[in-house]
Amino acid sequence: MSQEAVEKVLGRLITDGQFRRLATESLEAASIQAGYRLSPGELRLLSGSLEFQRISELAERLNPGLCRTGGCP
Repeated sequence: MSQEAVEKVLGRLITDGQFRRLATESLEAASIQAGYRLSPGELRLLSGSLEFQRISELAERLNPGLCRTGGCP
């Protein structure tokens, strides 16, 4: 896909707790469900390098106004 899709997925992981929970089970399924078209290479790179615990810790520090409905954590 594009750098834009990768950036959207990363942003969504930080600001959407439900998306993050789904992505911990399957980043590919969560991305497809949310309408993000990532290439197999992008999925492989993201899946191999994401540390969901660190993403969750960052999300907990965000101002709730920046989070989607349902909260960041």
